[in-house]
Amino acid sequence: MVTTVKVCAAVAGKPIAHSLTPDLFRIVADRLRESGCKVNIEMAEKFETTTLVNALAWGHSQKQALSNQDDGADSGRREVWLSLTSPLKHQMPPDSGTEWVVGEPMLACANQMRHDGHVWRVASTDGLGLVLLAKEFGFEFDKKDTREQPLLCMNGGGSTARSCAAAWVEAGGSIWWKGGRRSLSHRGPWRSALVEGLQLAEHNGRRLHADFDVEPGTASEPIGDRIPLEDPGEAPILLSITYDGNKGESSVETEWGLHLDGRWLLAAQHLEAWRHLYLPQFADSLPSLRDLVGAIEGMS
Repeated sequence: MVTTVKVCAAVAGKPIAHSLTPDLFRIVADRLRESGCKVNIEMAEKFETTTLVNALAWGHSQKQALSNQDDGADSGRREVWLSLTSPLKHQMPPDSGTEWVVGEPMLACANQMRHDGHVWRVASTDGLGLVLLAKEFGFEFDKKDTREQPLLCMNGGGSTARSCAAAWVEAGGSIWWKGGRRSLSHRGPWRSALVEGLQLAEHNGRRLHADFDVEPGTASEPIGDRIPLEDPGEAPILLSITYDGNKGESSVETEWGLHLDGRWLLAAQHLEAWRHLYLPQFADSLPSLRDLVGAIEGMS
């Protein structure tokens, strides 16, 4: 088990002024220390850049600074953790030599990186986060009848969209691609799960709507009159993948369904990063998705 881990963490990309990722690093670390994991976030900051090279250079400089610390015999591990956002996610070359822990290099969606002192390891957790979110709200992915499988109704085909489409299909869902600025390739791992036409008309399973073409850092107002849903566990999910800081309610019930803002996907993919990349040995001690969203919502 882990004794002590000292971490320099950052979120890198542009724009990131609104990002809550540094807060998430600290919140999760605090929860894990309650379970006996001595993870110390030495820093958690925002590094604004449009190139992955600059982000990696920042990481190496912080790794060197950590290595130069003299803490005696029981110094523990020293690591650098990077959370990548737009436009850095697609900049990792498939043949970069980094070790992929989660995800497929050819999908070009690297949004989490960890340098453990020897090598950079990479994960794509956006898709895993979307599936975690869906399961949190009662979506069931074990349906044999394709007409009852959870349906991801999506716009866009960028890096986050590709990660989410691949993970959704692997979990057992179907996809309705509605369009967008960037197309979703029909040759991806989701190709056999795309539905349209008559298949779409006959589908009666739960639906999750997400627009992956919206600009980062923009707020999304719920559509429709606010009313309590008779059965939120059966309602469609209308997910915004962005958020504007940490203002307002993170979930709102309306006549059209349950609206979730981008903090839900942010928290979900962050938990999956800890579970698969950062400290997988403490996966069972991580806070729940609802607890983590509640913590960042409570900061407003």
